[in-house]
Amino acid sequence: VIPWCTRCQTPLSNNELAQPGAYQKAKDPSVFVKFPLYGSHPKKHGREYFLVWTTTPWTLPGNVAIAVNPKVAYTKFKVGDEFLWSLTPPPHPPGSPAPTVVEKVAGAKLAGLRYEPLYPTTKPVKAMYRILAGDFVSTEEGTGFVHISPAFGDDDFTLIRGENQKLSEKEKIPVLITVDDRGIMKSGFPGVGKFLKEADKDVLSDLLARGLLFKEEKIEHEYPFCWRCNTPLIYLARLTWFIEMSKLKQEMLKVNKTINWIPGHIREGRFGEWLKEGKDWSISRERYWGTPLPIWEGEKCEHRFVAGSFDELNKYRYHGNQFFLVRHGEGEHNVKRTLSCMPEGQHPPRLTKRGKEQAEAVAERLKQEKVNLIVSSPNRRARETAQIIAKATKAKVIVDSRIQEIGFGTFNGGTEARYKSFFATFIERFSKRPPGGEHWGDVRQRMVQTMVDIDRKFSGKRIAIVSHGDPLWLLEGAAKGVSDAGMAKVPYIEVGEWREFSLPNWPFSRSGEVDFHRPFVDEIFLRCSECGGRMRRVREVADVWFDSGAMPFAEWHYPFENKEMVDRHKHFPADYIVEGVDQTRGWFYSLLAISTLLKKGISYKNVISMGLVLDKHGQKMSKSKGNVVEPMALIGTHGADTLRWYFFTINDPADSKKFDEEDLKKAFRRIFLVIWNTYVFLETYQGERHQPIEALDEWIEARFSETATRVSKYLDRFSVGEAAREIELFVEDLSRWYVRRSRKNVSPKVLREILIGLSKLMAPFVPFFSEALYQSLVTSEKQKVKSVHLEDWKFLKTDAHDRRILTGMAEVRRLASLALAAREKAGIKVRQPLAMLKVKSQKLKVRNNGELIQLLKDEVNVKTVTYASKLATEVELDMVITPELYAEGMAREFSRAIQDLRKGGGYKVGDMVEVAIRTTPKLALALRSVEELVKKAVGAVRISIHETQIPEGRWSAQTETKVDGEPTWIGIKDA
Repeated sequence: VIPWCTRCQTPLSNNELAQPGAYQKAKDPSVFVKFPLYGSHPKKHGREYFLVWTTTPWTLPGNVAIAVNPKVAYTKFKVGDEFLWSLTPPPHPPGSPAPTVVEKVAGAKLAGLRYEPLYPTTKPVKAMYRILAGDFVSTEEGTGFVHISPAFGDDDFTLIRGENQKLSEKEKIPVLITVDDRGIMKSGFPGVGKFLKEADKDVLSDLLARGLLFKEEKIEHEYPFCWRCNTPLIYLARLTWFIEMSKLKQEMLKVNKTINWIPGHIREGRFGEWLKEGKDWSISRERYWGTPLPIWEGEKCEHRFVAGSFDELNKYRYHGNQFFLVRHGEGEHNVKRTLSCMPEGQHPPRLTKRGKEQAEAVAERLKQEKVNLIVSSPNRRARETAQIIAKATKAKVIVDSRIQEIGFGTFNGGTEARYKSFFATFIERFSKRPPGGEHWGDVRQRMVQTMVDIDRKFSGKRIAIVSHGDPLWLLEGAAKGVSDAGMAKVPYIEVGEWREFSLPNWPFSRSGEVDFHRPFVDEIFLRCSECGGRMRRVREVADVWFDSGAMPFAEWHYPFENKEMVDRHKHFPADYIVEGVDQTRGWFYSLLAISTLLKKGISYKNVISMGLVLDKHGQKMSKSKGNVVEPMALIGTHGADTLRWYFFTINDPADSKKFDEEDLKKAFRRIFLVIWNTYVFLETYQGERHQPIEALDEWIEARFSETATRVSKYLDRFSVGEAAREIELFVEDLSRWYVRRSRKNVSPKVLREILIGLSKLMAPFVPFFSEALYQSLVTSEKQKVKSVHLEDWKFLKTDAHDRRILTGMAEVRRLASLALAAREKAGIKVRQPLAMLKVKSQKLKVRNNGELIQLLKDEVNVKTVTYASKLATEVELDMVITPELYAEGMAREFSRAIQDLRKGGGYKVGDMVEVAIRTTPKLALALRSVEELVKKAVGAVRISIHETQIPEGRWSAQTETKVDGEPTWIGIKDA
């Protein structure tokens, strides 16, 4: 019994039912039906019934039994003048007398009782219409009595199958199928000719008229729907092919314990529980498209044969003839190097004297081969050759125009050289037709189809095929399954040459190529080893999940080729695979099932199971809801690597992902934009003179080594999310600390090497971005590998010195954070220098201590840092701002404002300007004391300071702003 779509006319797999949206809310009848106890009479003791609850009234005509739970107690209730058996009190209208309890009986004691069928079958058996014990009967809903219709329920079918195993063939309970494949009710039942859901009303009307409908209402519940056409599914008994996976349950459970699952709970949870069920695999599908099942059945007997290779199709072929391919003897056109095809005109080329001698020699050999039929091309040279062979062999000659010379079109009668110059390449000749002519693909198609027809028309014949060079050569290539490109290696048959030939019993498409799909495979017949009759392939195709599970073997054409790739574990099992969590019943299962069937153990060592992608509100995505996101549109807008990085870092793999495009934009800015800006910074300042800060360079190198080590460890554990997030933390440190604190003193060599290393580290995550970054950075041919993806995964490990510099820098940043928090609390901007920072920590007493202290001074903007072990807090700032400190702070404020104006005015680094400033007397005084400092900072040759009016002149850029809360005007122009 399998899930069946009545509209698509096809079953659905367990994996398809596990997809989001497979179950939807649906309203169905909720009815209580009375099944009369056999032999109970109203006149004697009152009529007794078994009260059954169902939501599928259309299945009632297929009823063959009722199931009870043998472990619970059932009650007989008196309702009016009737007695109803039920697990719970029967529903009764408000205000009416409540049902009264008459007796209680264990479910096991009810088993075996008979009842009167609602719709008796014409051929009942004694075992039908009885109460059966079933452990699957739920006590949470309904009445505890389940009507059994084995054609429409898996539990129903299993129960009846178990009962039938105890019975003889004549006593077995039948499976009554009361609807056709389209869900239309069959004749003899209420609702005949209607779709089953529509027939519900007819069935209920019939039961009501006969007094068997106790109560009717509606229920809303989860119901399976077809994902293709959104039609409600039914469960339908079908004759289908199964693989008995139940026999391998223990072996699969054992193998599963050796697989590293991420997250780990899936091994024993979702996947392990599915394996424990040990369901047999319904392997066949009644579809046209798909991989045909290689099973042949006898037309005269019930013998079956499973073909395991193309060789076996030949070995057990039903039709069989021996062929001899003969190219005609030398013709007059061969000597002249001209072309001749049909129509041949008034003077078709004949065999030369040499050609006749060649034909006679071939005839003698074919006489020895006992040729008894000749099929000839209509071209004169071929017919002459065929007649010479016929004279020697006494074989009949049949002329078939389908094996004539290739059609040269407008080149007919011309030279070979002119014809060949029409084609630019060898491959082109398979698809480019000369005007009015054929290409090689056309010829191959007609030659193969002709040979197939001849082979099926005759049997046991020894047949000479007299034709021409190109047609015979193309036929041989097709029979060997050679590709167009491979045809160059197929030996060409010369004039007057013959070869033995067997047309393989393979499915050839109409284009003459081997195609193991329908309808071509259905034209292959085998000989039955039992009765000698013809065997025909069964019509079913394989479940597509079988194809996916066979992938590790099919990719190597195992076992016909590359056996060592699998048997010696060169490319099997896979190191890891990754897919959605719904694939526990799909790809994850089919891979393991097939490798277990083949006694190959696991097919993958590690598996990452991803959570489902939801919309930003946490709802399942579906077309009907309109919340589906088109992946290619997102990739077109944001890039494939951005989408990858988003899913790597949003949360743990197994968690559901609430997709929001805004988060995608944030991921781009957080990682790719930061790295790009760092690269631009490098390109902008690499040509300038620098005084690198050794401590920063050592720290960033150590920080990268630390990150690479952590990323490698996480990847070794297949913790992809953690690995990606480590890279994000490093990128943040690179940008917000190393580049920011280095400013123009950055070491171009160090930063370049760091970015190259980062491109390697990110390559497994974001292949396109990492390649672009790598190619932009690696310019030396000695250093450059063709691609970042061909680089070795080698990174320096963190040593003791690295750990010391990492510890020291971490302390600098911690203390700086505390000091900056103190500034913010006091309301003092960072641009305002302070005199002193006292720190309690002793962790900065390491090599490069001076540079670390200087970094702390620069970050907090203080003149000195001192140690004070008796501080009450970790840090203490001297908040007193002297006039000198104030002036220096204003220098920074003015420098920032001028730099912003330069940027807005389009000035580049190195462009010199003149600056004019009008401000308050207080700020003017401070600015004059630090004028040289500001000029140097902003690239100004002159600064004019005014306290009253805005100076006259044409300014390239000007602005009204505030500095330290005071109104200020600034203007700049070219120096």
